[in-house]
Amino acid sequence: MEHNISCALVRDLAPLYAENLVSEESRKELEAHLEACELCRAYYHRITENMEEDLMEMARQETVEIDYMKRIRAYQRTNAILGGIVSFLLGALLPVGLLGLSVFVMQNGLSDYHFARLQLIWPMVLLRMALSGIVVCFIYCGVNRMLRRKCVTK
Repeated sequence: MEHNISCALVRDLAPLYAENLVSEESRKELEAHLEACELCRAYYHRITENMEEDLMEMARQETVEIDYMKRIRAYQRTNAILGGIVSFLLGALLPVGLLGLSVFVMQNGLSDYHFARLQLIWPMVLLRMALSGIVVCFIYCGVNRMLRRKCVTK
């Protein structure tokens, strides 16, 4: 059998040929050699089977990594939402703590004076509770975002 290229050269070029990375002239020579040489044809089939298995394994691995990253992202999103809710509630309770619970803890109950005063300031207390909750929530979200950006850059 007369070949224009040697079997060693065909084995070196076979991976490039399998990925269609050879010139037209080289492709024709390789095809002619593979048609004529049984050993090189068997070698070529072996490496293409290995390449397919490797590609399937890489695709499976990428899918696993993507699923893992999606779970991490969902976990982070859930933590951010829960943290925002908790920080809002804690911030909303700050005015109550600052105002004091002495009105509610009186031994004889609420006097008419304290009850009337509480009715007058209740909208203001609710507004302060909402505003402080929002402020604390924004602070929490800002710190959380800053920490996530810092972790991403590392």
